[in-house]
Amino acid sequence: MSFMPAPLGPIRPAFLTRVTPAARLVAGSIWLVASIVTLDPVVPIRLSVAAVIAIVLWSGLPLRRIPRRLAPLGFAIASLTFFSILFAGANGDRSLDALFQFGPVRITAPAVTGGLAIGLRVVVIALATLLVFGPSDPTQMADSLVQQWHVPDRFAYGTLGAMRVAPFMADDWAIIGAARRLRGLSSGGPASRIRAAGDRLVVMLVAAIRGAERLALAMDARGFDSGIRRTHFRELKVSWRDWLTIAVASLVAVAALTAGR
Repeated sequence: MSFMPAPLGPIRPAFLTRVTPAARLVAGSIWLVASIVTLDPVVPIRLSVAAVIAIVLWSGLPLRRIPRRLAPLGFAIASLTFFSILFAGANGDRSLDALFQFGPVRITAPAVTGGLAIGLRVVVIALATLLVFGPSDPTQMADSLVQQWHVPDRFAYGTLGAMRVAPFMADDWAIIGAARRLRGLSSGGPASRIRAAGDRLVVMLVAAIRGAERLALAMDARGFDSGIRRTHFRELKVSWRDWLTIAVASLVAVAALTAGR
């Protein structure tokens, strides 16, 4: 049992659930590059709209759970955008007209444009990540990277093992706290709680190192580093859906960059 949220996986068959994860990763990377190569905030807006349409129509993800899952990220993006605008270097240029000024605080149009571009890029990254990793489970992603990109088995499945273990860190944190209270080491004031948190982090670090050693030993026992070509339970092959996804993503990226010019 884990106190972490359940994985945001597909709840119904959809087009992107039939596309291999490697192809979705290529398509998502194309959108990320398109959002980075320009400072125009209109480009990430267009890509974000396209990503939302893809999530709604072709991802198969539970749409009602997405806003709540992305709410903390939305707050972080809003904060990043606000402070990027507030502390932009263009605000100190007296040759530019101020859109807003209150005391020493001065906001100019280039600062707003640059801040929005930064925040919207993070929005594109979040939505593209959801499209890449949401429609399939981590095991399928690891299988796709190994079979289609020829990533070493030890690296791909070691990363998969870490992703499987990570959600249970909240359980470990609660168990360590309960064990400390049982031994009479419960914290009192704020300073004691800070020291106790440091002690619990040390215990978690030791437990994580031991878990990593056990995982590495288990992988070696199963021949992940033997150098022998392994067979796979699920054979993943490139299909027309993969090429169509990459082609559509490329066309959308080009359209977002060139539309209106």
